[in-house]
Amino acid sequence: MTPNSFLFREAKELLEEEFREPETYYTLLEAVAREKTRVNEIAQYAFLEPKNTARYLRILEDLDILKRELPIGKKAKKGIYRFRDLYFAFWFRFVAPYFEEIESGFSEGALEDFNAGFSQYLGGAFEEIVRQFLIELKEMGKLPFHFTKIGRWWHKGEEIDIVALNEREKKVLLVEVKWKELRDREARDILRDLERKAKFMNLNGWEKSYRLVAKRVEGKRDLKREGWFIWDLEDFGEPLAIH
Repeated sequence: MTPNSFLFREAKELLEEEFREPETYYTLLEAVAREKTRVNEIAQYAFLEPKNTARYLRILEDLDILKRELPIGKKAKKGIYRFRDLYFAFWFRFVAPYFEEIESGFSEGALEDFNAGFSQYLGGAFEEIVRQFLIELKEMGKLPFHFTKIGRWWHKGEEIDIVALNEREKKVLLVEVKWKELRDREARDILRDLERKAKFMNLNGWEKSYRLVAKRVEGKRDLKREGWFIWDLEDFGEPLAIH
């Protein structure tokens, strides 16, 4: 992204058009881009009171820049904030902290940070892509059941990337997403750990399906023959059915 490109300035200009004093919103979005996702964490990063921070975050949510997530399948009042718009996620992670330097032609620090952090950023983006693709597969009838809710689950340090469920039929699809190249042993360990984490969800009597989606999985065909469902980038261009 160069100073002369449209995308270099678009996020900044959009916020300046929307708000008279956009600096506070810049800081809040930088906090979320730096994985400060809870109101208290974001408030501390921005040196704001949590009550005021929540109000600002609701405005950004109304603009479809951020989204508020609650753990799926459980009652909770405190959620986390994540980017709904992946362009804003990228811009506030890699461009905003270095805007003046890039504009002045001194982009070394930005490039160093980009090289160090881009893979981690892609992990979050890949998770959102997988979530949207599961929704498409559901509409195409290529999933084992028609889920009615999809989201993330977490509880006391345990987390599952994607949970899709149908409460009436008591069926659930649990998915771990890894933007990594995995060996077959690592893939087995992730799926077994997914089974372990599912026990904390109080899903007794539910029909459970476990899935792993990764950048690349070595020995994928052998794992599938063992009964595991594995999906990596090679499968994206193929007609998919998840059984």
